[in-house]
Amino acid sequence: MNTTTLRNLWAAVVVLGLGTGCGNTVQVKGRVTDGEGTQPQAVVAGAARLGGSGTVTAATQVRAKAVGPKGELTVVAEARLEAQGRYTLDVPAGEAQLVLEAVDASGQVVASALLEATTEGKDAVAPPMDSESSLEAEVFVQMMMDKPEAETVDMVDVRARLNANMAAAARQGASTNEAFRSRVKALADAVRAAQQAELEMYANAGVQTSQTALFEQELAAAAALNVALDAGGSVEQAYDTFHADLRAAAERLGAKVEQQAQSERAASASFRATVKARLSAEDAQPLVDATLRASAGMEARASGAALSAILAAANAADDVKQQAVTASTTLRAQVRSSTSAATAAQAFASFEAGLAGRTNVQASVLGRYLGVNTTNQLVLSTAVQATVTAAATLNATLDAAVSTAVSSNAVDVSMLATKTAEAYQAYAAAVRAQGTALAVFGAKATPAVELLVVADGSFQLSR
Repeated sequence: MNTTTLRNLWAAVVVLGLGTGCGNTVQVKGRVTDGEGTQPQAVVAGAARLGGSGTVTAATQVRAKAVGPKGELTVVAEARLEAQGRYTLDVPAGEAQLVLEAVDASGQVVASALLEATTEGKDAVAPPMDSESSLEAEVFVQMMMDKPEAETVDMVDVRARLNANMAAAARQGASTNEAFRSRVKALADAVRAAQQAELEMYANAGVQTSQTALFEQELAAAAALNVALDAGGSVEQAYDTFHADLRAAAERLGAKVEQQAQSERAASASFRATVKARLSAEDAQPLVDATLRASAGMEARASGAALSAILAAANAADDVKQQAVTASTTLRAQVRSSTSAATAAQAFASFEAGLAGRTNVQASVLGRYLGVNTTNQLVLSTAVQATVTAAATLNATLDAAVSTAVSSNAVDVSMLATKTAEAYQAYAAAVRAQGTALAVFGAKATPAVELLVVADGSFQLSR
């Protein structure tokens, strides 16, 4: 579906906003900030600026640009910057996938942000322009330039995968504009690989969807996030709600929470592998590390949601469900506070141990759900060990896929997505094969193997 066709869809889409637009234009309200990212303006002569300190002082005007099917940008609205960095743009209704830019007196872009859509009769709120939003805009436009004609890009997913830590690291050590652009290109390739792997996993699970369908369902989630961020409340709470809304959007398309978690694993693995291969230079390692931690955060949210959904559907006892919630909450907190990818990986290792109990199956979430005792614990221990073996095979298969599809200069997105999805499908099949051995636990055997699928095969640095 091309961009022109997409724009015609939004008249029926409900986007949260501030009021009512008039005529064929709507008001887009937002603000430019000096926020997240401490890079001073014009770190590299002639380079694109990425927000940060001094942005509000430097900016004089804001522009809205439509993004064409090949990444070309066309100005559709302009306005002067108001006090405290505020602005109001009169933007044509029915636009989709806009880039907002703050420019200085010479016309150079000093910060930017993405706006998913404008809808007839509904004013819109834009996300605050800061270093994070600027990196999101850079990566999205690069993705649009790189993609094949038939491919689409989910703008909301771009925003979900990139965070402030990545923005802070994006310019660190980039001594030339070419070095910075290569980082943007690598991130664009990585997000494209993630989006394709997600679709491959959904298709393998019998969920027929597309990036366009996902984007349409996610519009309200993005609009709500924009409102919350603009209001200046708790960022953590705003993103918790945002990710919950994204899960609900995928469910409306037929993807169960458990299927979403498995798809996110494949997406994150493709994302990480691409970044690690494309950004191997020593000066890019801070960005690589920040990217791996961002990926870990995506997986932590997805795994926790899947764990709760499985136990709820299985009518697990309240104390077991609470143990699972505690494990998930701890995982997310540890990943969020991690200062390196290695500590994020250790958080996942602890989560997996508490869930499946490699050393103490009786005390684990799975062991307590099954009511394991000294008589039958060997059965579960054997199944857990089989899962560990399946995960090791998964790692080896993913490594082989990366070697084939990714190099320091390019990535075959379709090949990587297909091979990654196949590897995860094989892993899940191997784990589910343990259902036969776990049949001694009766009706609990099927939920148990799904818990084992969640318990291993998650974030690891080898991928």
